[in-house]
Amino acid sequence: MNSIPIHSSENKENLFEIVRLKERNTYDSTKAHKHSYFEIFLFQKGGGTHDIDFKSYPILSQSIHFVFPNQVHKVTRDLDTFGFVILISKEYMDKINHELYSDLFSVYYLKPVVQLNAQKFNKSIGLLNNLTEEFANQDFNSEAVIKSYVSILLNFFLREKGEESRLNSPEAKNFRILIQFLILVETHFVEHNPVHFYSTKLSVSERSLNEICRKFRNKTAYVLIKERVILEIKKLLANSSSSIKEIVYSLNFNDPANFNKFFKGSTGVSPTQFRNEHYK
Repeated sequence: MNSIPIHSSENKENLFEIVRLKERNTYDSTKAHKHSYFEIFLFQKGGGTHDIDFKSYPILSQSIHFVFPNQVHKVTRDLDTFGFVILISKEYMDKINHELYSDLFSVYYLKPVVQLNAQKFNKSIGLLNNLTEEFANQDFNSEAVIKSYVSILLNFFLREKGEESRLNSPEAKNFRILIQFLILVETHFVEHNPVHFYSTKLSVSERSLNEICRKFRNKTAYVLIKERVILEIKKLLANSSSSIKEIVYSLNFNDPANFNKFFKGSTGVSPTQFRNEHYK
């Protein structure tokens, strides 16, 4: 089965890395892929496009792009585009602040790009430089200092669009339940678990979970689960050379007929029609 390439790391607990994106002499031929970890791109000099889950975003100078685990993306940079990319695992973020990942998810999962002014962007680069220096020196208590810098940097990004979310509203408790539900769906959607599975993990009733989903997303919990499965099917049809039969069983459908009915009922086209139109 030739599925979408997955870039992962064995060091999940302590994965935090800063990689410099340098200017190049040849164009990038990177294929669409996904990661088991979280990525944050800081583009000092823009140029090119960044495709994330079927949406294309221009790479602008002083912009920051967020890519969450299992999102399929491809960065097509112009030759003179440069900046940094931060690689960080959810496990490492959880050790700093267990709510930090879910807060960033709530703000940037659906709107993954933020444009900063020169002052704010330079401030974020300054924080990155401090982190890089601390990594290089590894003085006494460096690990604690590094985690503090990471927390400051991620909260700095969160603050940029946090006001657009409901994190600080009177409805924050229910909003966080929604986000935790969506993160659980990201982890378990292939298993086709019923809504009760998620409500039990969240310690709420099915009725309450559905009310929360309707309030913030205008959809039931079941529909949100179904939409995530459909998105994964689209990713595999468009970005992998796996046969449709292989995709059927990799996503735990009983047979191709049910798979075709499920997909066409939600999209209006058959899996074959979708692949013919979108396969890259």
